[in-house]
Amino acid sequence: MIVQHPLLWCALLLATGIVVGEYFPLPYYLPLLAVILIACLWLRNSRHLHDILTIIVWLLIGCSRISVCHESSREQTGGNVITRKAGEIQASLINRLEKSHLSPNALALCSALVLGHRDGLKRETRQAYARAGISHLLALSGMHLGILYGLLHLIFIRWVSHSRWRCYALPFILSILWGYTLVVGMPVSLVRAAIMLSVFTITWLLQYKTDPLHPLALSAIIILLVSPEALFSISFQLSFTAVFFIIAFWKPIEENFPHLPWVARMLAVSCIAQLGTTPLTLYYFHQLPLLAPFFSVILIPLTTAIIYMTLIVLALPLVPLSRLLNTLESVQQYIVDSIDKVPGATQTGFYPDVIMVVHVYAVLLIAIVRLRTR
Repeated sequence: MIVQHPLLWCALLLATGIVVGEYFPLPYYLPLLAVILIACLWLRNSRHLHDILTIIVWLLIGCSRISVCHESSREQTGGNVITRKAGEIQASLINRLEKSHLSPNALALCSALVLGHRDGLKRETRQAYARAGISHLLALSGMHLGILYGLLHLIFIRWVSHSRWRCYALPFILSILWGYTLVVGMPVSLVRAAIMLSVFTITWLLQYKTDPLHPLALSAIIILLVSPEALFSISFQLSFTAVFFIIAFWKPIEENFPHLPWVARMLAVSCIAQLGTTPLTLYYFHQLPLLAPFFSVILIPLTTAIIYMTLIVLALPLVPLSRLLNTLESVQQYIVDSIDKVPGATQTGFYPDVIMVVHVYAVLLIAIVRLRTR
């Protein structure tokens, strides 16, 4: 296929095939896939026919994958040794935090932000974050892994990126990324971020250049091939949609405004992410947080400081550090409660249907194509 981003189109076709296979399950998808694959190989010298058959192949892969997934659904028994070991490590880290003189609220927040353990969060806290439109700060996502990756890049990656040790450092860096992802339970948004950061790290250390849309599409393809039912989860849809719109819109913004200060950059990223996820947010949650992008400029750096301080407290459980972490948590909770009390900060009562959501995304995609081709 002669397209600008073939992996992105493959991911879209795969997702479309999964939707078709979910709502129209047939036992003929897999045999038909085998026939089309043979025809695709036979007609590989005919470019146009080969392109059409390639599109059909990716559609049938999605249809057959979800069908096979439904047929072979079997109960998981107890998990494997790696999963149990990861759970033990997570429990030991939480126990270490519990012994570090943190307040109950700080302990619950730090456990959620760093270790993905949200059981300690109060219901009122979750509702306040949700009403303020910043509940994504509590769920482990690409932002959290990106914060940890930034620390890893600062102290290690940039020093070996142009040395002869960069190839030897690659397994160590990937082990840290995927080890952390495994310890916190491998949520879909974190797996997506881990795949993207792995690709970026490999291309960085091997000194190759790639469009950010390629790692995003590759991570979607891998996740959907392994777990096609993830396509219908809200976290998968919101995570990939937000990152896609950030990547797609950021290049034109950076070209037209190359000297934006970091505050304006962060605000622009927050607004783009909300623009991309608003149709899904209205469809699933029926509310629109109006002030979330503006307060994200304050809360994201504060969340970054809390995550870094949590790592320091895990390494050095000293009382002064724990008190500082308690103070940071109190400040963040105060800001969230203040947002929640602002009249009209969150508008409710939106009930769009699927057709309307599809039309909105079609308009946004047309705008993206025009911006990037211009």
